[in-house]
Order: sequence, then C-alpha cells, then structure tokens
Amino acid sequence: MENMKAVQVHNYGGPEVLRFEDAPRPTPGSGELLIRVHAASVNAIDWKARAGYLKDVFPLPLPYIPGWDVSGVVEAVGPGVTQFKKGDEVYARPSAAINGKGTYADYVVAKESEAALKPKSIDHVHAAAMPVVALTAWQALFDQGGLTKRPGLRTWSTMWTWCSTRWGAIPRSARGRC
Repeated sequence: MENMKAVQVHNYGGPEVLRFEDAPRPTPGSGELLIRVHAASVNAIDWKARAGYLKDVFPLPLPYIPGWDVSGVVEAVGPGVTQFKKGDEVYARPSAAINGKGTYADYVVAKESEAALKPKSIDHVHAAAMPVVALTAWQALFDQGGLTKRPGLRTWSTMWTWCSTRWGAIPRSARGRC
C-alpha cells in the first residue's frame, strides 16, 4: 500500500495533538473519486472534534485525519464513476471524514455524488472554503428555518442564483435542495 502525508490526531486535546506524518493512501472504491488535495479548509467542527467535544455524537477512530472540505484534482476514479475523470478540478465535502478519513492529507476519497466541478472563476483555496459553509447556510434557512420552495419566493431564487453562480456547479447531493 502506498503512503501519503497527512495530519493525524492520535488522542483528543489541543493543537499540540496534531501530527504531520505518513498515513496509508486511500483507494477509490465503486462510485468514488481519489482527489489529490490542493486546499482544505478549517471549520469549527475540526477543533471541536480534535478537542473531544463531539466524541459522544460521532466517535472518530484514533488516529484519525481531520478535515471536511476539499478542493483538488481527480487522481483516479473507481468503478462506476461517470461524471468525472482523471485531471478534473473538483471540490467536495467527503463523507469519509465521519470515519476519520478527512481532508488534511495529500489525498482523500469522496463519493461521486459529493463532488462538483470547481468553477474556473475561483481558485482551490476559495473552493475548499465553500462546502461546509454553504451546507450550514442551507440547513439554517431550509431545514431549521422552515423555508420551502414556493413560486415567487424571492429567497429561493436568490439562493439558487447564489449557488449556481458561486459554485458554478451544484453537487448532486444538493440538487433539488439548492
């Protein structure tokens, strides 16, 4: 198995528990992309998980690789992937992070449905800053705020316009929602 460099957490605590070290390079399975990470963002969930505040909500296997947002280039695709190819610039919020296989690494695996083509108008740093922030805004407006799609609803059309122009592409997991 090939190795990569990654930030790993071996025990809960402050920033001093973060270790930059070798870790196994993931392999894409069916319907998955292997993304060469160009940028990953830092969110509140990262330090809360690292400190152990969330271990009762979602226990992470130790050691784990933190990080929930990524922008990078498709290095390889697993069987059944039809929307992306090697060399595509993408961004995503990989669900593998919930299993401790996050984005603070050279490579990360994401499901095809979790990724979108990176807009050409933004760089990897800005693309990597979008997924969790956009999801949080969506959940606040629609899941918690009770906003629903209705004809003539200005907020809905504004949100759709924002998503489609800022993201350039809507991840398939958000389509129908955004």
